[in-house]
Amino acid sequence: MLIFLIFGWAVASGQMQGPQHPVSRPTGRCFSGAWTMSLRVSMLPKSEVLVIRTPIQKEVVREMFGIRGKKVIVVSVAAALLASGIGAWASVSAAEGTPSHSSALGPEARAIGRIAQGLPGGVNIAGKTIVFQVYTDESTSFFVPAVNGAKAAAALTGVNLDIEYSNSDDSTQVNQLGVAIAKHVAAMALSLPDDATGKSVCAAQAAHIPVLTWNVDGLTGSSVNCVEGFVGQDFVTAGQVIAQRMVNDGLIKAGDQVFCPVETTTAVYAVQRYAGVMDILKKLGATCSLLSVGFGASGAETTMVDYLLGHRKTSAILALGSTPLTVAVAAVDKAGISKIPIGGFDLTTNILEGIKSGRIVATVDQQPYSQGFFSVLQLALQLKYALYPSGMNTGGTGLVDSSNVDQVLRLVPTYR
Repeated sequence: MLIFLIFGWAVASGQMQGPQHPVSRPTGRCFSGAWTMSLRVSMLPKSEVLVIRTPIQKEVVREMFGIRGKKVIVVSVAAALLASGIGAWASVSAAEGTPSHSSALGPEARAIGRIAQGLPGGVNIAGKTIVFQVYTDESTSFFVPAVNGAKAAAALTGVNLDIEYSNSDDSTQVNQLGVAIAKHVAAMALSLPDDATGKSVCAAQAAHIPVLTWNVDGLTGSSVNCVEGFVGQDFVTAGQVIAQRMVNDGLIKAGDQVFCPVETTTAVYAVQRYAGVMDILKKLGATCSLLSVGFGASGAETTMVDYLLGHRKTSAILALGSTPLTVAVAAVDKAGISKIPIGGFDLTTNILEGIKSGRIVATVDQQPYSQGFFSVLQLALQLKYALYPSGMNTGGTGLVDSSNVDQVLRLVPTYR
């Protein structure tokens, strides 16, 4: 049974056959941002909660109830007027029987694609292209939630998203940026581990293409002035937080020899996290050996095993990136050394399983979903309303440990 409570307005329910294509510009009046609609039905197992911000129209809501047979969809929509007058909130729990959508987008993006019209007012940005560039290759699991967040923001705002993977290669990234500039894309969201792309970023600015960096910004010199803002972690603070946790728990003591593996030691996040870690360890007279292990899990594990075999007095591991922390437990076991305390950064299923088993003490979550979502959203707002992007710290003091790992684990890798 479907029960509709909509401040004096009811939607007829029934076994309706919904259209099998997204709604792009439905007609009819929008709900006022102050109206609330709550729809409740018995929830089917394995349902999925999706969060959407967009103006909700009567016809779109009716269209959402297209179902087949006896299966239903579960919808709870709360339209709340934002301070800027843009959009609305909606929560959608989708179970079996929803009309089909494109599999190219993530779950939020597919749901939004059915009911979103983009943002009201301002400049028409429908179909404008924002490049979302990931420095690594597509197999790096850390960036899965970032890409999903970017897709959700693109669907919300009505822009096209061009996702580019640079395969951890500076020349590839430079070439991709050159192609994007030549195509006169509307905006760019870039992860830049070093300054190799400085000239390209400034060339984009000269072509009046807004650039926002996310996750990591390694620009130096005059090129730092060619970006509009940074959405990511405060790396120094994050390093201090995880090191202090290990010290507070008595896992790193005076004079200890700690191992600090990271994907690449020259990346700005590695340099700054290491600085934060050493702010804490130097007070104890402890040391931390910094070592590049690469972005590939297999190669990183081998490099870490070799290091541990040659440094059997290692007291603890503070992995400064998701790749080395993901393989840290396996590396310790293969090296055949006594189990040592492990802490580090970022979230993967292996990392969270390590926390559940007690092998990993804690990890710092920098919330890549937020990085992808807010970098694309801010660029879209700039294109539409000429709102200048804001720098944003997406985390760095929030630790995931045994107290909250179960809550987080079910969200990896889609959202966390």
